[in-house]
Formats: sequence, C-alpha cells, structure tokens
Amino acid sequence: MIFAVGFVAFFIGLMIYNARHRGRRQCRWRAYRQGEGSTRWTCVHCGARVEGEAGKPPTVCLRDHS
Repeated sequence: MIFAVGFVAFFIGLMIYNARHRGRRQCRWRAYRQGEGSTRWTCVHCGARVEGEAGKPPTVCLRDHS
C-alpha cells in the first residue's frame, strides 16, 4: 500500500515538473557576443533568434515568435 502511494506521488510530481517547463523543453541557447553587454541568442533546436543580456539566456521557447 505504501508503495502505491509513493508511486502515485512520484507521477504527480513528474506531471507538475513537466507542466512548469513546457515552454522551454527543447530549446538550447547558444550565445553570440556582439559587444559589451549585448548578446544574440540562437536556439540550436528550433533556430529562434533574440537579442538579450550577456550571460542570461531566454527562459521560454521563442519558436513561434521569430
């Protein structure tokens, strides 16, 4: 019985984790520095491009916005 409760709790936790990270699941950001403080980020998976701060990659997938 305790095994079944642990099993259900594990899957509920897994579902919550996946729901929170859905927007950036496949994106892997590569930085191309353009100057002091400016960086062009390109997603290796989907090809999205965005300008941003150096050292801070985007936190959501921008596939549909580029």
